[in-house]
Amino acid sequence: MKIRRNTSNPYITFISVIIIILICVACGTSQIQVNDLKCEYKSEPLGIDNTSPRLSWKLVDPYQQRGQNQTDYHVLVASSMDKLSSEEGDLWDTGKTESQQSVNVIYDGKTLTSNQECFWKVRVWDKDGKPSDWSESSRFSIGLLTSDDWQGEWILKDDQLKTDHNWYRKNFNLKGEVQSAFVYLASFGYHELYVNGQKVGDEVLNPASSFMKKRIRYLTYDIKDFLQRGENVIAVWHAGGWARWSRVTEYMNPPFVFKAQAEIMTGEQKLTIVSDKSWKCKKSHSQYIGNWDILDFGGEIIDDRLREDDWNTVSYDDSKWANATVYDHEVLNSRITGDNVSLTLNSQKSRPMRKDYEPITTTLSGQMVEPQVKYKEISPIRVSMNSDSTYLIDMGENYTGFFEMNLFNGIEGDTVTFEIADRQEVTSSWKQRSQYIYSASGKGQFTNRFNVAGGRWVTVYGLGCKPDLKDIKGYVVTSNRKQISSFESSSELLNRIYQVNLNTYLANTMDGLLVDCPHRERRGWGEVTVAAMYGDALPNYESGAYMEQYLQYMRDAQLRDGRTRAVLNEQDRPFLMWKANSPITIWEAYRTLGDPKILKDNYASMKKWMEWMHNSSQYESQGALKIGERGKREMPGLGDWCTPRGNFWDSSNSPDAAHFNNCVYAFMLECAMNMAEAVGEYEDATAYSDRLEIQKKATHQISYNAATGQYLDGKQVDQAFALLTGVTPESEKEKVLSQLENNVLYDFPYYDTGSSGQALYTRYFIEHDRMDLIYELLRDKSHPSYGYFLEQGKTTWPERWSAIGNSQIHTCYTGIGGYFLKGFGGIRLAEGQHGFQNFTLKPSPVGDLTYANTTYESLYGTIVSNWKIENGEFHYHIEVPVNSTAKVFVPAKDRTLISEGGLSAEQSQGMIYVGTEQSKAVGNYIIYEVGSGQYDFVSTELPENLSS
Repeated sequence: MKIRRNTSNPYITFISVIIIILICVACGTSQIQVNDLKCEYKSEPLGIDNTSPRLSWKLVDPYQQRGQNQTDYHVLVASSMDKLSSEEGDLWDTGKTESQQSVNVIYDGKTLTSNQECFWKVRVWDKDGKPSDWSESSRFSIGLLTSDDWQGEWILKDDQLKTDHNWYRKNFNLKGEVQSAFVYLASFGYHELYVNGQKVGDEVLNPASSFMKKRIRYLTYDIKDFLQRGENVIAVWHAGGWARWSRVTEYMNPPFVFKAQAEIMTGEQKLTIVSDKSWKCKKSHSQYIGNWDILDFGGEIIDDRLREDDWNTVSYDDSKWANATVYDHEVLNSRITGDNVSLTLNSQKSRPMRKDYEPITTTLSGQMVEPQVKYKEISPIRVSMNSDSTYLIDMGENYTGFFEMNLFNGIEGDTVTFEIADRQEVTSSWKQRSQYIYSASGKGQFTNRFNVAGGRWVTVYGLGCKPDLKDIKGYVVTSNRKQISSFESSSELLNRIYQVNLNTYLANTMDGLLVDCPHRERRGWGEVTVAAMYGDALPNYESGAYMEQYLQYMRDAQLRDGRTRAVLNEQDRPFLMWKANSPITIWEAYRTLGDPKILKDNYASMKKWMEWMHNSSQYESQGALKIGERGKREMPGLGDWCTPRGNFWDSSNSPDAAHFNNCVYAFMLECAMNMAEAVGEYEDATAYSDRLEIQKKATHQISYNAATGQYLDGKQVDQAFALLTGVTPESEKEKVLSQLENNVLYDFPYYDTGSSGQALYTRYFIEHDRMDLIYELLRDKSHPSYGYFLEQGKTTWPERWSAIGNSQIHTCYTGIGGYFLKGFGGIRLAEGQHGFQNFTLKPSPVGDLTYANTTYESLYGTIVSNWKIENGEFHYHIEVPVNSTAKVFVPAKDRTLISEGGLSAEQSQGMIYVGTEQSKAVGNYIIYEVGSGQYDFVSTELPENLSS
């Protein structure tokens, strides 16, 4: 390995920096750079629905001047690039505005209208009152805001099957130079857009799914650069995808249709093209295999004999194609002759039924979440021949996405079959199977287009020779959300756990939802979401747009009586933690993003749900929740699930489950109270506070044994939940904590929680600074543990702690990402603060860890927390973004033993000593408040917990 050496003269470099700063001073301009402009959490979004969009930017000081911040901003929003370049903000000109706000500044200019394009830029003034240069320009556009703006029809191919992948096209003529051109495309299921033979964008499998009865997502495409004078063609490739899902009781037979509208401006004309019966259509050369139901999501067939590569070009002759049909539910119902929907009950049995089509009354909304893409390429590691002359391809890891393979030496009409499995014992997990039929050329390429598979091993039937590794690829398919975290430590085991956890999260994040697994069910079970949003989504990936869409989905799916839906994209279940995303995840999203719109949009829904819960409690008699019959699927139902101790349906409403759910309800009340206070609903806040006090007291009385300090039999979850949610009175906390420590270290020294317990279990150990206990559990390699999973060769987390079973890609044990960023790295929200403008850096150098390097890209910039223990000293390098402040916790015996930047901490500039804090995990922290910039602390004498 070559080491790159810095050969520049440091003296010259220093002088150069001084000269640049002096020039800036002389010119009266700031060295601050304004970049990474975002609108609605995305870069240059098209077709947004919010006419008061939120604008954000980041500030960078290349010279890391300490305490640098924004004092004022000036935003210009213009209707054209020419006007913006001339510094004319004809839509909004804020002028110099005194404010430190650089995240989610709400547009307050002229009213924005449908199909409007907006261009914007910003400059700021620094702490010394000096202005920056203008940022680079950015843009956003408004979608079609009302139903009246949508002029097209819902269209379909008249004789289609829901397994078809259909082609549609529309020719038109342009007379002049194109000034702007957008296509708005809404579909039940997936679509791809083509203009003049070219695919628009590199997205795949869009739009994201939705609660179809109420809402369908549309995407907006800028097609200006694809158009030409004269003849043009717009083409759509359409497949049913998630609209084949029949498990939402309210909408069991969704239509297979789409609606499109193009708005094109030239110098000579304004042209609107809409979907109607003038569009031509034809079944394409591919179609689905399988029912798109649990246990049978199938795959795709590509028949290369029917391929027409020029189907989407201007010159193609579509005279033999049929005309599209306008959707008419009555006509379609008249053609139903028997049962037309079949729900899989188990691997041996299905339930057929008749379900009629309905009028389409759904709302069309612009897609908020980033579109799905080929997120990461996967390379195979080996190909081997099986005893039956089939070939087994090992892709090296379990993933969810596309499989691609170049094919040769075929005979026309011969079929190659691909079966995908997430474990080697079977050739296909849950009927995941695709096929390719050769044309006369005898060669071609199979690649997924409108379905994914989850697995690692691909068994190939029908090949005449062994495939070459270079002809095989895989692609992880998920929403295009940038990873905003990094973690590396002295423990290779921790590093692997961190990465496999993220891989598992991505493998189960599809169609805008977190699902349980990609192959068996694809259900949006709620309990894993509560854990994963806190531990995986918000700390590790850009999640502002994702959370907005997820929470809107949650509101759309809410039942009329106020209950939230336990399985977001399916039927309800009477299990409390599965329903607890409201208010738990709503509040956590607000805490992380600091966006009041999150609370405003979700408050009424939350309040309705919490009233339902209140009516299901014994508040009036000073009691806790009403508990259903044991073993029955009645609220509040199951407690922890998929635990190391096994899974038993008769545990529903058992004493364990009752304690679990009573603690969950207490935590929900605290989140609801916080939401009410934040939005100014103080009467509601008082009501939630009163209910919380009664709930905590009643839960403690029901489950606690004062003699032992245990809740019930003292399981880790029982103790941790009570401590986290405030159920434990102050007088009993040490006793309860002592029992928890004893359980973790001695009585049951394993990671003793499951899919629903994970949500609050992780919070306790992170936010109550007990990463010493968690480290002991994470370093374990015996069953049950994450280390055991890795010892068994797992590349994603399975469904069971045993590491065996029929799902090896599952979300039961995700949600632990917070341990690495928030725990070991210590990058956390400051108490009482929201949005990371003011945050905490509180590292956890526990066990035998000697270093941990952690970064987190907040909405303000990159936060760095790198620590190491070397020669008995604690070295701590931190970076605080411009316009931010941090409370820094440095492990040390005494403040006199800390230096920063080579000086004693007392002499270092930009820091304020706050105090000390005792810690059971670390021993002692010395606390400072710091502004933006880089800091290098050295603690020369470690606290006893570390030095021992």
